[in-house]
Amino acid sequence: MVKKTNKLTKRTQLSKKNKEEIKADVQPISTDLQVNLDNIKEVFTKCSDIVFREFLIGYQAPVKAALIYVDGLTDKVAIHDYILKSLTLEARASKPNIELNLDDIYKWIEESTITVAEKKQVENLDDVMSGFLSGDTALLMDGWSKALVIGTKGWASRGISEPDSEVVIRGPREGFTETVRINTSMIRRRLHSNKLKIEGRKIGTYTQTDVVVLYMDGIVNPKIVKEVHKRLDGINEVDSILETGCIEQYIEDHPYSPFPQIQYTERPDKVVAYLLEGRVIIMVDGSPDCLIAPTVFIQFLQSPEDYYSRILMSTVLRWIRFIGVFTAVTLPALYIAITTFHQEMIPTNLALSISGAREGVPFPALIEALIMEISLELLREASVRLPGAIGSTLGIVGALIVGQAAVEAKLVAPQMVIIVALTAIGSFTVPSFAASIPLRLIRFPLMILGAIFGLYGVMLGWIGILVHMISLKSFGFPYLAPLAPLRISELKDVLIRAPRWQMMTAPQFRKPTEKPPKSFLRKPYVKNLKGAGKND
Repeated sequence: MVKKTNKLTKRTQLSKKNKEEIKADVQPISTDLQVNLDNIKEVFTKCSDIVFREFLIGYQAPVKAALIYVDGLTDKVAIHDYILKSLTLEARASKPNIELNLDDIYKWIEESTITVAEKKQVENLDDVMSGFLSGDTALLMDGWSKALVIGTKGWASRGISEPDSEVVIRGPREGFTETVRINTSMIRRRLHSNKLKIEGRKIGTYTQTDVVVLYMDGIVNPKIVKEVHKRLDGINEVDSILETGCIEQYIEDHPYSPFPQIQYTERPDKVVAYLLEGRVIIMVDGSPDCLIAPTVFIQFLQSPEDYYSRILMSTVLRWIRFIGVFTAVTLPALYIAITTFHQEMIPTNLALSISGAREGVPFPALIEALIMEISLELLREASVRLPGAIGSTLGIVGALIVGQAAVEAKLVAPQMVIIVALTAIGSFTVPSFAASIPLRLIRFPLMILGAIFGLYGVMLGWIGILVHMISLKSFGFPYLAPLAPLRISELKDVLIRAPRWQMMTAPQFRKPTEKPPKSFLRKPYVKNLKGAGKND
């Protein structure tokens, strides 16, 4: 992990010498307004969306000024009412004394005239251009060697809606959007605590994408926060960051493993729960997904609904998912191994039924399974890419038609169609789409091992999978925790979903000295009132 981070840092970060050269090339703002405008226009030739609005400020001796913004990224009402109108009409009506020092006049304009809350002074043209390319408005004035970058972001964005990939029956229906500040506000609305820290940075030489790191100070282990920032520093100078998936591929520990080591989600309630467990969240402007680090495999089999439903129901549903995962990964391999090498394990009547159904089928069980599994994956991929109504229709009708036609053509046995259908249903029980993909792919090597070595091959395949998963780490934490290494105290939220008042052990991601909130340790209301009403 250390070697990988060092290589990434050497490959992507600029050396100190290069940074000093870039710093020397930064062009300061001239006191001549026209020179500044000419320099910016020279950089942005053939850019029709860049707007330059020149005007005069003052009454007796007006000062030349200009606003620069990007059409489509700004709130034009704010520019007109709170900047342009204030600088032209209201400033002229107040008739400032032009004999004052120029710096005093510019300070008066900044503090008393512009009625926008977010504004900052910059001293070079690079910061000016970065400001208006981010959706803000730059104000340049003649005779002033500085500029104001005024917050006027106002582009069109998608409204808050329920995530399509994380639907729940019980629980909040809100999901993140593509605007990072809307997403952070949704977290802040749920966590009214000064311990919630939100650190921002820009990554990408060309995209300058806003990336935000969230954590709970005093709860999170400081080593995790330090490691996250270290890995983000290593990709600071890449060309572009377009989505959270780009960052995930750069900072994960084992990029060639089929298993994802960083979970993503679109649900604010899920993010808040993980923050309180001591994890770090990474958000990217332009993506509704956020990354959760560190991540353990069991997270992919848990649903937010587990914690909103009653204990028994949540535990049963969790075991159904475990059975679904085992079915999706192992059932085809078991069928191939038993029907090929271990027919004595099959009851006589069932063995005769399978033998009769396979009469006339020219292929061995492995080829049958591969034909059906590949056909199923093709249908699944096609249904995802097509529009909603057409995609669902294709998935159902296509599976029925292909399965029936394959049986009638004697390409596969009817039992194989049932096995593949059960495998598909089992894969649908996995709440996380990111985890369902590797689980679907793993069954192909297991099928081949089962066809060659029988049940011994299936067992060998599972041993290899478990050894690989045990060797994985996510930001230094074991991927199969708390199963490997075994932490019995944390199994209350793995194999079962224990009552909340019994989850008294701090998760491994928390700060070592931090204890769970007292609210999680209370006994249920009914137990606290035990014996009440006896004297009534």
